[in-house]
Amino acid sequence: MEKNRNPWLDNVKGLLIFLVVFGHLIEIYRHSETHTSVLYIYNVIYTFHMPLFILISGYFFRPNKFEKIIQLTFIYFLWQVINGFFSKFIKHHELVTIAPDSRILDIFVPYWTMWFLFGIIVWNIITPIILKLRYPLLYAVGLAVWISYIDNVPSWFSIRKLINFYPYFLIGYFLKQKNILSLLAQKAASWRSPVRLGALFIVLTFLLVMVLYTSKGIDTDLLFMRNEYAHYGWSVYKGATFQVMQYATITVLCIALILLITQKRILFTFNKFGIYTLSIYLMHSSTVRVFRQFVPEQISNDPILLLIISFVLSYLFCLIVTSKFVIRLISPLVHPNLNWALKLDKNTPD
Repeated sequence: MEKNRNPWLDNVKGLLIFLVVFGHLIEIYRHSETHTSVLYIYNVIYTFHMPLFILISGYFFRPNKFEKIIQLTFIYFLWQVINGFFSKFIKHHELVTIAPDSRILDIFVPYWTMWFLFGIIVWNIITPIILKLRYPLLYAVGLAVWISYIDNVPSWFSIRKLINFYPYFLIGYFLKQKNILSLLAQKAASWRSPVRLGALFIVLTFLLVMVLYTSKGIDTDLLFMRNEYAHYGWSVYKGATFQVMQYATITVLCIALILLITQKRILFTFNKFGIYTLSIYLMHSSTVRVFRQFVPEQISNDPILLLIISFVLSYLFCLIVTSKFVIRLISPLVHPNLNWALKLDKNTPD
């Protein structure tokens, strides 16, 4: 475990990764006519959880971390194979064989949740270059608008999502570099602070708006930013306006959520979840597939019971994965030692 960690952002990351697991457990049940409550909670979670995770990743970005990029790349390919094998075994209940058309070794299309890890790798590589531009965020948003406008973008490497979510990474970086988040945090240290009360107002307003959003049956597919404007029948002007407004409003929401989480105290076990976010992230997708495959109909058909069971299972899963025994067991798969492959310069500073 690293020393001098930031307990505040570990608290935030812990809550986020818990919501990722919870959201994935309930995801496929949200469209049932009787599951409005499931759809509402899903919509709430999916509005902010990936933008906020990416924003925090940008906040911690440091250039010239070559070893980190190599390690993450190795982890990506390793877990692409692991997830591919496990997924095939769960679906077909048979020993896995590798065929020419096998999804197991398809590195060009990240396996389900793996697009995020691949995104972190790509964003860490390109950001030092982007930052050399005079207005990097403007270029990033402009590129996102362009990729959202054009049709028939290949699915390779989830390229549309990587470009569309990249502005959040840059926003997180600038929140750190401009000291904006730290200044807001100082002003939001007390519940009597106007800044913190303002953050609470923003979050409560968001929850109310999502009630209306869900009641109208609007799908969160809009928030995934994986389709072109024509998919929704939008012109480039309407699509660009919506997308820029989305970046702005969700960024404000993300900052408000961060400011509501305790800064100086360790938040129960969620702080530990935040420390071992990568372990939970890598392990959870296969667990979710098992849940979907074997959950009894008595649970999946009852929205309240589904939410309760999913909530409890998500917490227990995070608790088990972050136990000392499991962390030690999966450490070679999550934090592999690549000294055998890297020629390191001992005189190079960290």
